[in-house]
Amino acid sequence: MSDPYTRPGGDPNQQSWSAPSGYQGQYTAGQQQYPGQYSPGQQPYPGSYPGQYPAYGYYPNGGQQSPPRSHGMTIFAMIVGITAAAISLVPFLGFVAYVLGPVAMVLGIIGIAQRYRRRGYSITALVTGTFGLLVSVLYTILFSTLISVAQNTQTYEFTADGTAEYKVNMRTGVDGGPDGITMQNGPFSQMVEALTLFGGMSITNPTGEIETVSCRINDSAGNLLIQDTATGPYQMATCELSDVLVHQMEDIDFPEELSAGKTD
Repeated sequence: MSDPYTRPGGDPNQQSWSAPSGYQGQYTAGQQQYPGQYSPGQQPYPGSYPGQYPAYGYYPNGGQQSPPRSHGMTIFAMIVGITAAAISLVPFLGFVAYVLGPVAMVLGIIGIAQRYRRRGYSITALVTGTFGLLVSVLYTILFSTLISVAQNTQTYEFTADGTAEYKVNMRTGVDGGPDGITMQNGPFSQMVEALTLFGGMSITNPTGEIETVSCRINDSAGNLLIQDTATGPYQMATCELSDVLVHQMEDIDFPEELSAGKTD
C-alpha cells in the first residue's frame, strides 16, 4: 500500500517526512489535557460529549452544585406584611393585623437570617409587619380609652330656670335614670348619675312669647362645668357633658415649642 503522504512525482528525501501528529481536538499519548476535555477511557458526564465541558450541575470531582435557594417564602412574607399594613389602617378591621403583622415579621427575620434570595422582600415584610402591628396597638389603646370614658359615670347636678313655664329634657344615658321631658315653672335642680359622654339636658321655651331659659351642670363638689342661656320665642338652651370634655382638652397647656408651631 502506498504512503498517502508521499509527494506527487516522488521525493528523494521521502524518508525524512513524518505523518502529522494528529488533527485539532485529537488526543495523543502523552498530550496534556485541558480542563473538561474528554480523553480515551474516560466516562463522559451526562449531558456532555467528548471535548465538551461538563453539563450544568456536574463537576469533574463528582460533586453536584446545590440549586439556588427558593425565595417563595420571602415573597409570601412580603405579601402578608403589606396586607397587614393596609388592613391596620381600616377602622374595626385593623385588629386582623394582630395576626398578620407578627407572621410577616417572623418570616422576614427568617429570610434575613437565612440569607435567602430577594433579601429586600424579607426586609419589606419585616418593616410592613411591624408597622401593621404598631398601628393595631395604637387603635386598641384609643378604642379602650374611648370605651372607658364612654362607660364612665359620675354624679352631677342638673339645674334649669326660666322666666315662664319651660320644658326640660334630661339625658343621663344610665338605665333607670331620670331621662325624659317634663314641664317646669321656676328653678329646677336635681342630682343625677350620668355618663360623661352622653349625659346632658336641654331647656326649651315652648311658647311664642319672648322668654328666657337657662341650664347649668355642676359636678358633685358644686363646681360649674357648663351653662347656657337663650332668649326668645321657642328658644332652647343646651348643656352637654361631652362639651365639657372638649373644653378640658382645649384648656390643656402645651409646651412652648408646640404652642409656637400651633400659632404659626
